[in-house]
Amino acid sequence: MEEHSAGCTTLRPGRHGGGAPPGAEIGHRRRAPGVPEGRDVSELLAKIVPLAIAAAINPTGILVLVALLATSKRTGLAYCVGFCATFAGFGAVVLALGLRLELKPSATSAVIDLVAAVLIAYLGVRALRTKPKPEGEKRRALGAAGGLAAGVGLAVTDFSSVIPYLVALKEMMISGLGSADVWTALVVFLAIMLAPLVVPVALSYAAPKTADRLLDPLRRVLTKHGQKIIAVVCFVIAAYLAVKGVRGL
Repeated sequence: MEEHSAGCTTLRPGRHGGGAPPGAEIGHRRRAPGVPEGRDVSELLAKIVPLAIAAAINPTGILVLVALLATSKRTGLAYCVGFCATFAGFGAVVLALGLRLELKPSATSAVIDLVAAVLIAYLGVRALRTKPKPEGEKRRALGAAGGLAAGVGLAVTDFSSVIPYLVALKEMMISGLGSADVWTALVVFLAIMLAPLVVPVALSYAAPKTADRLLDPLRRVLTKHGQKIIAVVCFVIAAYLAVKGVRGL
């Protein structure tokens, strides 16, 4: 609408004005400043899925689980719950705090990637220098409470899974995506990472005979080659993070 007064033209806002239509921003979380348009959750998943796969390849955790399931399914279940709940709870708290801070990509993120690469490479070297434990060692019956504590303890000290997890959480926090996308990314990461523990437990309850037939060969392979598997995974992820960190500087 135009209004003419003293030779001047004044524009009043109306339904045909140049601004955004009413209600256009309703239901959408504002994109973080500095985040390019067109970025979606698929880009974030492309960064964190390799880290989730690395964290999932956990021979130590799987071997402990298989040994516990052989003595008591209840203990194995408790161990799995302790491990999974620790990672899920920690990630939820860190991500909730990080989203409040509205962090953005920076050179610091690249430095974190490089430091993580060095730490993971060290874990790979240490794995190569660790001799496999002989088969046939008997584990003391832990009970449900002991299994739960063992799961929490391993989750806290299993740095080959913790470090990729921390890097992935960092990527989620600086992604600039909406909350729904970021939480979806966390669920995808945890689903991949925790599957090697959840699946054997579920199989031991749903199909015990099949579980016995599959888990025993798996135990033998991991007992013999577990440290080498850890080393290879650590070196691959270390190289991935090193390249990513250098590009981010």
